Amino acid sequence: MKRISARFNKQNIERGIRYLQRNGISETFYKATERLSRDEDEAGYEAWLETQLPDTEELKRQRNTEFKKRYKISILVPAYETPPVFLREMIESVIAQSYTDWELCIADGSRSDTVKNCVMDMVGRYCAEIGSCRIKYQKLDKNYGISVNSNKALEMANGDYVGLLDHDDLLAPDALFETVSILQTGLYEEGCILNNRISAVYSDEDKVDGATGRHFDHHRKPGFNLDLLRTNNYICHFFVVSSSAAKRAGGFRTEYNGAQDHDFILRCVENAPKESIAHIPKVLYHWRAHEDSTADHPESKLYAYDAGKRAIEAHLERMDIEAQVLYTPHLGFFRIKYAVGEERVAVLSRETWNAVKQNGLDQIEEEYIMIMNNSLRPVTPGWQRELLGHLVRADVGAVAGKILDRTGHIESAGYSRNEEGKLVANFKGLSGHHSGYLHRANLQQEVDGLPLDCMMIKKQALVNGSAGIAMSKDYIAVYDPYAVFRRW
Repeated sequence: MKRISARFNKQNIERGIRYLQRNGISETFYKATERLSRDEDEAGYEAWLETQLPDTEELKRQRNTEFKKRYKISILVPAYETPPVFLREMIESVIAQSYTDWELCIADGSRSDTVKNCVMDMVGRYCAEIGSCRIKYQKLDKNYGISVNSNKALEMANGDYVGLLDHDDLLAPDALFETVSILQTGLYEEGCILNNRISAVYSDEDKVDGATGRHFDHHRKPGFNLDLLRTNNYICHFFVVSSSAAKRAGGFRTEYNGAQDHDFILRCVENAPKESIAHIPKVLYHWRAHEDSTADHPESKLYAYDAGKRAIEAHLERMDIEAQVLYTPHLGFFRIKYAVGEERVAVLSRETWNAVKQNGLDQIEEEYIMIMNNSLRPVTPGWQRELLGHLVRADVGAVAGKILDRTGHIESAGYSRNEEGKLVANFKGLSGHHSGYLHRANLQQEVDGLPLDCMMIKKQALVNGSAGIAMSKDYIAVYDPYAVFRRW
């Protein structure tokens, strides 16, 4: 009841009404019950977070750590009329970093001198501790908007890598240490030059209430997943990218204001090898949620979701992928509907597939094979074309949809490897009406495995292995929740 009472406030009621108007009574009911369930799951989050924070001794150890290669991190902050209390806390969170090779680049588009005065005060206060040149400040002649202001901060940077920090958010004290630590794993020598395979790094994050300081909405992120990134900007913060990659990406684009980070991240990573994008599974970034922020009030910036849609469309065009980007009931989350032609699919039962594995693939003429257990029935009209849309992509070798059991709960939404390397069914047991953690049960994404009795595979991607026919490692597997099957 306490959690329900906490959710029952004016702002959430207004958000609920808007959601109801867009999606109807049934969807609103399921969203509300799932949101309350997640609140219960997060009841002990702040206590857990305390156990993850580095203590004084650990921070001292981090400050004294000698790295094989030190990197200068330039932190980019576009500022605009930032409340001084939040601006000071943001700057202090940078000054408190246990890794000290950084610079803070603030581009200020404010009309007033509020930000300027606050920054100058902070520089004067901490000058002896950090030096006067570590905090770079530029007062712009006008407010050019979030993208140009961010580019102005990027122009000020001369670090090896740049990190994105909003003007009222907070970094954990070990954010830069953890970032530089993982960069050490990408080092390699080429002649006498020490290079790095890692071009970008991102971490987990949460939100912090601007009024109470309460931490909530822990965002646990997966490893790099381009398919998931096409559905929403799950990388978001804390994102650090090599300066060279940032410049190749062309910085931030004004036509995507509101979703400029999503567009920028897509440009930075879309052609990069998967192993060059590193994920740190620690909360290193705290996204401020207050009355005027998108974090606390996503409906306040609906234009951002249109910009996000256009950013994904531009990304797909650059990748020469023909697809349609569609809105979903959840703001900021999208569905990609890939174009297909008249490709033919051989539909086989699980038993027939077992015989094919024994006798060879040559007996099948079609390039695409659908394996479906006799106990399953498709629920979605057009399910074949939905799955086939992924397989016509050059990088995809297999795809599967959402499988519901006889009670309407999720039996399989693809598989992910746990810390022990074992495949675990995603969202197993979740009601089919619910979207899951951060809606991921209803988002297209790359997965580590698929159910053997309900998937579509590309014959070209299959190879003969010691355990029979298997998919080549050159291809990925994809989960698509928009093709639904049910046990009967």
